[in-house]
Amino acid sequence: MKIEINNIFKAFDEVIANDDVSLEINSGKIHALLGENGAGKSTLVKIISGHQKPDSGNIIIDGKKLRLGSTKSSIENGIGILSQDPLDFQNLTVSESFLVGSKKFGPSLNKRKIANELNKIFAEYEIKVNPQIRIKSLSIGERQQVELVRLLFENSKIIILDEPTNGFSLNQRNLVFKVLKKLNKKGYVIILVSHKLDEVFDLCNEATILKNGTKVKTVPIPFDRKKIIKLMFQEDISKIQNHSRKTIPPKNQFISIDLSKWKLGTTEIPQGSKVGVIGLQGSGCNQFIRDCFNKTVNISLGNGNNSIIPPEDFHYTPSDRLERGLFEDLTIKEHLALTYGDVKVIKWSNIEKRANSLIKEFEIKGESNSYAKQLSGGNQQKLQLALIPKTPGFLLLEQPTRGLDVKSTSSVWEKIIERSSRDFGILFSTTDIDEAWERSDWIICFSGEKITSVSNKSMIKKDQIKFLISGVKD
Repeated sequence: MKIEINNIFKAFDEVIANDDVSLEINSGKIHALLGENGAGKSTLVKIISGHQKPDSGNIIIDGKKLRLGSTKSSIENGIGILSQDPLDFQNLTVSESFLVGSKKFGPSLNKRKIANELNKIFAEYEIKVNPQIRIKSLSIGERQQVELVRLLFENSKIIILDEPTNGFSLNQRNLVFKVLKKLNKKGYVIILVSHKLDEVFDLCNEATILKNGTKVKTVPIPFDRKKIIKLMFQEDISKIQNHSRKTIPPKNQFISIDLSKWKLGTTEIPQGSKVGVIGLQGSGCNQFIRDCFNKTVNISLGNGNNSIIPPEDFHYTPSDRLERGLFEDLTIKEHLALTYGDVKVIKWSNIEKRANSLIKEFEIKGESNSYAKQLSGGNQQKLQLALIPKTPGFLLLEQPTRGLDVKSTSSVWEKIIERSSRDFGILFSTTDIDEAWERSDWIICFSGEKITSVSNKSMIKKDQIKFLISGVKD
């Protein structure tokens, strides 16, 4: 099997997402798409999977032109996509969820044939998920495994994976990689979108680097890691790695966090501290941030009298950007206008100026008139963070660097750290052990919905964290 992507061009108003992109991927290859946020990766895979129609260009599969902008045509031609957020059939069992929309055995629902087919795929690829368990009982990693099985069940031969391992345990990641390598040997075409270079080097045979919507280069894997970084960002890796390593000493005053909900009493941390809340996806660490924002968990200034921090002093960004964080049909400058609070008359010239300033500061790939839905996931994330008011407060951030490339992650953390000198403190959730370790003064570990550890970073070892969040004893 071979997929040819020829001269794909796609623009959203004045923002060019893909600019004359061409590449060829042959059977038996695991091909990575690399690039910074806004480079055009997500748009390209949406075009391949039929979720978006390009302005020009074509895609050919084994000599047959794909009907662009049609998910039906993509599916019929063996294309399947596994996104960051798997399908959600909460109250169905795994087996029942395969009845939804499936035409594999004709118009009639044949539960026995479906069950037999599932058992066969699960056994062949050593996926240990009970088909009779309800979807809501599965971890995010197990759900992703189920969705991968769904693609195989529907005979997908070209499999696109968009940041598939977010929230995976190491064992789950290794299992999925084992499946993908097996499919690679069978002649499947696999396209991986990932910001994690370690994953790319472990899994892929080749990689295409995109920048500003254009193809920079296709390289074999293994390839010089520093050169790949340079191709992605046109910047030396040492500059990126050394970016944002500074820290600001905490203040002498204290913040009190009431953890009585978990029977842990009250924890006091120095004011201005960065507290990383880490757990696997779906473990409860995001909910903890929301509980703090909703005052289910009380946070107060410790100064001897424990005064409650007023609601207006909490600055919160959710992880579900377009559901609770942003308005998809509002522009960047319209979002900014919403943050002007009690101002009765909006002076749009000032808003425009401020919007352009924030776009430049946060390196958002878009214009002031760009709609939130037109931005890549990473640029939506940067917009959320850019909208945080600069007045002192307590920052509550759900996965602040989710979907960000290495350069953007470094830049965002530099801005967060700069703020910590005037803020009461920063509480952020993450599924990344390295991020929690590098960016935190204090670490709170979640396993399931339970807090397994609250500790100053100096009192815990990095290797312990994986056991504390997985529920496995060291």
